Amino acid sequence: MLFPKKAAHWNLSAVVVLLAVCTLALAKGPKMKPEELVARHLEALGSLEARATVQSRSAEGAGRLTLLVGGSGSLNGPASFVSEGRKVLLSIQFGYLQYAAERVSFDGDKTQVGDIRTGIRSQLGELLYNEYNSVIKEGLLGGVLSTAWPLLELESRRPKLKYTGLKKVNDQELLELKYRMRKGGGNLNISLYFDPQTFHHVATIHKFWISAPIGFEPQESSRQSESRYNLQEWFSNFQTTDGLNLPTQWTIRLSIETGRGTYLAKWDMIYNQITHNLSIDPQRFVLF
Repeated sequence: MLFPKKAAHWNLSAVVVLLAVCTLALAKGPKMKPEELVARHLEALGSLEARATVQSRSAEGAGRLTLLVGGSGSLNGPASFVSEGRKVLLSIQFGYLQYAAERVSFDGDKTQVGDIRTGIRSQLGELLYNEYNSVIKEGLLGGVLSTAWPLLELESRRPKLKYTGLKKVNDQELLELKYRMRKGGGNLNISLYFDPQTFHHVATIHKFWISAPIGFEPQESSRQSESRYNLQEWFSNFQTTDGLNLPTQWTIRLSIETGRGTYLAKWDMIYNQITHNLSIDPQRFVLF
């Protein structure tokens, strides 16, 4: 009479262990190679034929800048994001004396960033022009909204990829893919995030830090020991255009933490019109 009770007890324990293992496996996300995740992402973007037919893309809509920390207020204006091959142009026209526009371009050779007023770039523009210059050249800015998106051409870009499973980011469970450029990048850490259900690319987070120069007085060095930069791109409201599932909302969040304080701002873009294969004047990608 005792044997069945022990067997039942063992079976119950085995079930508990099995459930725990399954829960842990689900928490870590599906097992796959980085290339498999990229392949699923591209399938979610659209068929091979649909992807291959796109030579250029123009997204038009509205933009909004909101200063959250280190300033206050907001600005609005028309926004556009144009790309052709590896060329890209991001533009938000605010039309204010102190902040005329946010403009960033890559003409296939060099990166250019416009001034918000004569001789002065925004915090975002300064970052993209200097430390994040390689991000624009790599085609990471703008995610799948850009024809320069590097996951479309892994063989030629040859980045170092590392799939790390399911991660919680801003209260969302997302699949994380670490991205390391083949050349350049320095101490820049890049993580791409994908929806575990749809495999849409929903976020890119870029992080890096700069140590204080040698020679500060001890008290000043402790106050300015390191500057931390966190640039986040979030994509949402995916809609189908010409057989491709593209985000129509793009938010850039920039956080800068230094010994002198914190700066936090975001740029929201909502695109209500996306057009493919327009003839684009090459001069449009040249700001100066």
